[in-house]
Amino acid sequence: MRIRSLGVIDDAVVELSPGFTAVTGETGAGKTMVVTSLGLLLGGRADPALVRIGAKAAVVEGRIVMRPDAPAAVRAEEAGAELDEGALLISRTVSAEGRSRAHVGGRSVPVGLLGELADDLVAVHGQTDQQ
Repeated sequence: MRIRSLGVIDDAVVELSPGFTAVTGETGAGKTMVVTSLGLLLGGRADPALVRIGAKAAVVEGRIVMRPDAPAAVRAEEAGAELDEGALLISRTVSAEGRSRAHVGGRSVPVGLLGELADDLVAVHGQTDQQ
């Protein structure tokens, strides 16, 4: 996942592996922005206040490796997306003015499609999920 101009993050690449990944770090290190970025890629609400001060837009890009017969791959292809060498490319742009755009597999798609794909791709749990 590549994150640009989102909150405290100017430009960063985060590599998440299959299975369990824990995001830890000092206060102010950007943990919340990493989780927020993942949320944006998975159809979460886009808030223009998240765009880094001075930037025109925040951009989050993800590359998810999957089988061509995986439910998310099938649904993405139904929407006109293409897998790139076994990977689904997803991007989300949030402008400082508030507009949000989503792309999956090289196609512009409604943000709702990202939410549909999310259920088959990632589960995010936070420290207060059980409260």
